Amino acid sequence: MLERIGFIKNIGLFADHTQEPGTDFTDLTLIFGENGVGKTTIAAIVDSLRESTAVTITRRRSLPGHEVPTCSVCVDGTEYRFDGAGWDGQPAFGTIEVFFPDFVSRNVHAGGGVNTDQKRNLCEFVRGRQAVADVEELSKADAETRTALSDSKQVDDKLRLLIKTPDNLQDFLALTEDPKIDEKITAARAALAEAAAAEKVTARAVPKAVGLHPPDKTLLTEVLALTDEDVGADVAAVIAGRTALLGERGEAWLDHGAQHIVDEHCPFCGQDVAGVKLVEDIVQYFSAAYRELVAAMNEGVSSLRDAAGQSVFDGVRSEVRAQLAVAASWTDQYTIDEAAVEKHLGAAETAWSRGAAQLEALLSAKQSSPIDVVSAEDAETALALFDAATAHVDAINAMLTTCATAAETHKKTVASADKVKLELEVNHLENQKMRFSNTVKDLLAERAKHLQRRTVAQQKKDRLKTAIDAHASAVVGKYEGGINYYLQHFGCDIRIGKVGASYQGGKASVSYKLTVRGHDIPLGSATDDPCFDSILSEGDKCSLALAFFLARLKDVPDLTGRIIVLDDPVSSLGGSRRRLVEGVIRDLHKRGAQVVVLTHDERLAAMLWRHSMKIKSMKNIMPLQVERAGAGSRIVPWNAEKATRSEYVEDYLTLNGFLEGSIDHTEAAPSIRPYVEQRLRHLFPGPPFETRDTLGVMIRKIREASPGERLHDLQGKLPELDAIADAGLPAGHATDDVAGMPPLSREELRIFAQKALDVLP
Repeated sequence: MLERIGFIKNIGLFADHTQEPGTDFTDLTLIFGENGVGKTTIAAIVDSLRESTAVTITRRRSLPGHEVPTCSVCVDGTEYRFDGAGWDGQPAFGTIEVFFPDFVSRNVHAGGGVNTDQKRNLCEFVRGRQAVADVEELSKADAETRTALSDSKQVDDKLRLLIKTPDNLQDFLALTEDPKIDEKITAARAALAEAAAAEKVTARAVPKAVGLHPPDKTLLTEVLALTDEDVGADVAAVIAGRTALLGERGEAWLDHGAQHIVDEHCPFCGQDVAGVKLVEDIVQYFSAAYRELVAAMNEGVSSLRDAAGQSVFDGVRSEVRAQLAVAASWTDQYTIDEAAVEKHLGAAETAWSRGAAQLEALLSAKQSSPIDVVSAEDAETALALFDAATAHVDAINAMLTTCATAAETHKKTVASADKVKLELEVNHLENQKMRFSNTVKDLLAERAKHLQRRTVAQQKKDRLKTAIDAHASAVVGKYEGGINYYLQHFGCDIRIGKVGASYQGGKASVSYKLTVRGHDIPLGSATDDPCFDSILSEGDKCSLALAFFLARLKDVPDLTGRIIVLDDPVSSLGGSRRRLVEGVIRDLHKRGAQVVVLTHDERLAAMLWRHSMKIKSMKNIMPLQVERAGAGSRIVPWNAEKATRSEYVEDYLTLNGFLEGSIDHTEAAPSIRPYVEQRLRHLFPGPPFETRDTLGVMIRKIREASPGERLHDLQGKLPELDAIADAGLPAGHATDDVAGMPPLSREELRIFAQKALDVLP
């Protein structure tokens, strides 16, 4: 039996709790407490002892979290202590069962779905600790098979480092020993050396043609033809004359001045230039269209100069010399006449330079007079010189191409020898020799050892799976039936099916399906489709978790010696399910289990307390309470009788206590009207009296009752009821709440309290 919680320090809200007198547990212990006072912490402590796990407690350390959590729990005369790192002992497995939020998240569902870890934990819960050893051994055997396989693969990786193409590991292991292997390797290497010379030939570069591109004729024609038709010849002549006088930057100077005339005043001297013909000509000449023309011209001129510059031909000359050097390595196949190349190169450079000079003269002339059209015929001579230079370079390229063709033909001839095949043959023979070396023999012996380990572990794994399956077939089927029994008992539309053992990842787990109103639902969460999270209400999820917990206990007729702790078993449940759960609790107790119920649900607490008064086997109930005390919580005796009274009974006892002198008049005054109202409702439940009827409304209904109606017989009580109503008004309010109605004196209150108790039989 769970006898008591000795002390709790630095766990949750229990900063420093020591057992208080009168808080020993009995075979039926009811622990009441509001939400957030520490009930689940108590369940967690008991579960931590059950599992002998520290993390259940350490993760609940009291804030700020630096103090060591400690506690003690007494079970069957033995006090078990937790020192912050672990328990000093553990009750026998099967002694304690705890239903609390961690059970749900560990075994049933969390985060809106059911994951693999929960299915694995559920397998242990369903099958019991007596079968966990087999599961653990299965897990170890699975781990051993994986480790052995990994170790053998590491050896395989070492072997692969020794194996040359074309053989793979399987081919390598199948090789046979050859006493003449060294002679064969020597002969194969010699054949390879003969073919190796061809590699240098096939890898040698061949000459390539050199590109020389003359300036763009179309662009040149467009640049020379640029003009501004809006500027007359006379204006152009005037500007030409002025720019000649102003020198090299004269045109730029005039353009700058034209753009900065403000209010018809010269930007340089400030004089009024309105009506000055020269100024008007300048402004017309240097218009926006003119500037766009000049920009387009300059862009084209820059591009043409880049294409015709001396640096272009310098690059061509360097590339020709480089390709001649490449061609020199192929003199056995073709010899280039270098003198002819130099002659063509010189002629090309001369023509290019002359063409560039003539082109520059044209471009400079155009830049000096941007709106003057330069005839395209003037450019023909320059373009012809560029074409002549290109023709000379093409003659050089013809020689380079002829050399390249001869070189490629020679490469193909040399490459016909199958060097790759010879290399693979050498590698294969060397692999054959390596296969029977001492290094490989040692690796193969290690590999065989790991494979034997894997075989032994796999055989053990198969035996354990057979044993586990046999046990699961006997246990899991009953468990499925038990879950569905409780789901049906709780009025849920959920059913579980196809419960079985699974070994995904080498670890035992429970697999199952859920159906809601006959339809399968995914156990995970989904964004768009109906699933576990979206279909099941919180009450359904609570009922499902409780069914999972209770199913394992369903067919155990004698639970003597078992401790069952239930933390908020009716969370999110409605009234009907609450009554059914209360019946399950009584059944567990009836079958001999010690049941500890922690709840914040006043109705469940009231039902358990009232049933304990009626049922002989439940009379040994211990009502306790978890309450906040200063900065922490504590476990104290709980006056369940008083806490579970109805308001009607509480008001009656208050008035009676006042008349007997045990209760102050300030407490009794507010109870007069509510007691009479509830008394009337008990005698004449609605209709005629509705739940919301006040005493004034009830009096009116009595007064209006006709002969023969139920309320007509109460008309003789109207004087007393009116008096109570009048007296109860100030009695239930502060003095300043009801103007002109001073509160009742102590003696007046005694009179009306007695009237309230006596007015109705």
